[in-house]
Amino acid sequence: MLGVNSWTHDPGELKAIMTKEKINWRTFDDEGPINDQWSRPATPSFFVIDHEGTIRRRWIGKPGEKSVESALDGLIVEAEKAASK
Repeated sequence: MLGVNSWTHDPGELKAIMTKEKINWRTFDDEGPINDQWSRPATPSFFVIDHEGTIRRRWIGKPGEKSVESALDGLIVEAEKAASK
């Protein structure tokens, strides 16, 4: 999982937000090429990318923990099957 923010934070401020919100995945700020390329329509937007780099799920707004876990669990099984071939 990877977080891309569309506003600029001081690194300390971003770290504090991540701690407060219990965000335990890599997160960074980008106001340019990543946001432009992915055409994010709103904040927050969430994308789940599979082991081959394909976007498999996309949410506009907070999807909820169960939705994210369900999407990731299925993709982890797929990736493990592909790795064992």
